[in-house]
Amino acid sequence: MPSLPNLLSLCRIAALPPLAILLATGENWWAAALFMVAAATDFLDGYLARRQDTTTAFGAAIDPIADKVLVNGVALLLAGLGGLGLWGTLAALLILAREFVVAGLREAVGGGALPVVRLAKYKVAVQMAALTLLLAAPELPPAAHGAGIVLLWIAALLTLWTGAGYVRRALSTAG
Repeated sequence: MPSLPNLLSLCRIAALPPLAILLATGENWWAAALFMVAAATDFLDGYLARRQDTTTAFGAAIDPIADKVLVNGVALLLAGLGGLGLWGTLAALLILAREFVVAGLREAVGGGALPVVRLAKYKVAVQMAALTLLLAAPELPPAAHGAGIVLLWIAALLTLWTGAGYVRRALSTAG
């Protein structure tokens, strides 16, 4: 039986299909609520694993994968349903592209050579805040959508900044 922290990470991945259904059926409040619960598991799983001394190699691998599935999956859903507009979709594409680059680099140089940096944790928090606001935006005043897009661009810039750091480290490791 997987540990509670690993189950929480797996729940982030499992949240994507219900989120897609909620978004497709216009249940924005429910989608935002489910996303917030799923996002909260990102902070809770690591805390519990450290507190319970149950950190595992599986947990270290699945946690960032779950983040990427949740964040990028919801961004793609929002883009596909027209909820991001051109500029929001561009920010989402930059975030998605960076994730592929960093995943490829980690594979090429070995994950231990490119450990997660603290700024990357803040990046995920900003991504999740932006997406929560964008999920709820159709039910909020129009300025909420604009604020969500601004937050998404802040997340995209943090994403690119941390990605550039990973590229620099990978190049120094390889060379």
